[in-house]
Amino acid sequence: MTSADIVRSIATEQETPVGESQLFSPARYAGTRAPIEEAEPLPPDVYFSQEWYDREVETIFRKCWLLATREEEIPNSGDYVRLDIVGEPLVIVRDEEGKVRALSASCRHRGSELMSGQGNYKKIVCPYHAWTYSLEGELLAAPSMKEAMGFDKSDHSLPSVRAETWGGFVFVNFDHDSVSLLESLGGLVDRLASYRLEEMKVTKKWENRFNANWKIWVENSREGYHVPTVHRGSLDTFYPGSRRTVFQADGEPMVYAINSSDNENGLYVPRNHTLPFVEGLSAQDNESTHFIIGYPHLLLNVPPDRITFHQYFPEGPEWTRIVSWCCFPQSTIDLPEFETEVEDKYYPSMDMFLAEDKGVCELVHRGIRGQLAKLSRYSPTEERTVHEFSNYVLDRVLGPVNGQ
Repeated sequence: MTSADIVRSIATEQETPVGESQLFSPARYAGTRAPIEEAEPLPPDVYFSQEWYDREVETIFRKCWLLATREEEIPNSGDYVRLDIVGEPLVIVRDEEGKVRALSASCRHRGSELMSGQGNYKKIVCPYHAWTYSLEGELLAAPSMKEAMGFDKSDHSLPSVRAETWGGFVFVNFDHDSVSLLESLGGLVDRLASYRLEEMKVTKKWENRFNANWKIWVENSREGYHVPTVHRGSLDTFYPGSRRTVFQADGEPMVYAINSSDNENGLYVPRNHTLPFVEGLSAQDNESTHFIIGYPHLLLNVPPDRITFHQYFPEGPEWTRIVSWCCFPQSTIDLPEFETEVEDKYYPSMDMFLAEDKGVCELVHRGIRGQLAKLSRYSPTEERTVHEFSNYVLDRVLGPVNGQ
């Protein structure tokens, strides 16, 4: 009996009640639950099912810490950024005391969107009926409500969600009972301390919306198996003659995972690079680019000279919006040659391989939607962290096997 058979046997004992959708039957996913040497990818329909996606939203995106923005996007009191996360309109704002808050962007009166884009307000004024809120979300003024029996402004503050920061990142969490942000990040905080992420500043952002499920993008980010094929254009253009190396895996299971490559195969550090590396890194970090996922959705790429990260917003089971950010240390930004160097040597490669990744993720999404689509096996040497991510999803949507 294989490990997959054993897992099927265990899962069958935990079978979902009669009448519940077969989509959520634990036994159905025994192949993905098996050890990597025997494991199969997730069934194609979990990338298209609205029912499965809705369960992901409730068990993953509304229960975990999610990346919202960078602190330097809201440096001053009244600065705000409007964004939607899994259909929830939020405003990330720095209040009068300098605290970062995440408030509902829906007016308590008739629900109008309160603001858009980003900017600075001393108060939040609804564009519909001029209900006015403080930067802390308290209702300050509600015109023409004196005749409303028992109406008390203090009962109508804007709902808020938790907002905490680490390394210059702002995270939000819809679950008020969740562990703190730092606790959720585990050992990742210490692992990246030498990069001094909080001292870096955003220098460029890219935004893409692509026709593929969010998991496809994450899976693509978890392996280097695709690099010599999908990124052939980038390699031939920026790293001609390079030899592919297998990515090295590390991390803390179900908390964060790191795939590391030498800098040339990481596609981030230009040959004959001119901008300095971060001071104080280890010899290994100076020679490596790290591709990190902080579950469920911080995709952080760390070469020795900067950070880039991807902030993705699932928009239903078949669409994902990706905002990609590039950040350099302020000391590097201050160099007189900085603008010329990044425009000539650093940004063009990112433009190209973002387009390559977008294209292949859409190919995968189209390829697995047919009834004949049946996925085969994982590569034990190349896709170990893809397998881990798939099991992370299953643990949250279905619950861990044997309740562990």
